[in-house]
Amino acid sequence: GVPVNSRVSSKIQQLLNTLKRPKRPPLKEFFVDDFEELLEVQQPDPNQPKPEGNQINVLKGEPLGVVTNWPPSLLAALQRWGTTQSKAPCLTALDTTGKAIYTLTYGR
Repeated sequence: GVPVNSRVSSKIQQLLNTLKRPKRPPLKEFFVDDFEELLEVQQPDPNQPKPEGNQINVLKGEPLGVVTNWPPSLLAALQRWGTTQSKAPCLTALDTTGKAIYTLTYGR
């Protein structure tokens, strides 16, 4: 017969070792019982940097009109609003002085 070389290159051995590993991690890695840690009140780190600058406040826009046939989800409501009001502003970016620098509409 043909002599067989029992030595395997390191790359082939690495590939074999990779293929032997389980493809999915065990379930215990997905479920961590950290309920007790969630109940603990964590003390802030005194060395942690403090926030600087002005506090940002949320601005309230115009109230939505009363609609009798509300869509079943927020995504459906945005889809309906975007198709019927494509030129309406969806998002406005402000600069540091509060001036609108970019307005995104539903049609874009």
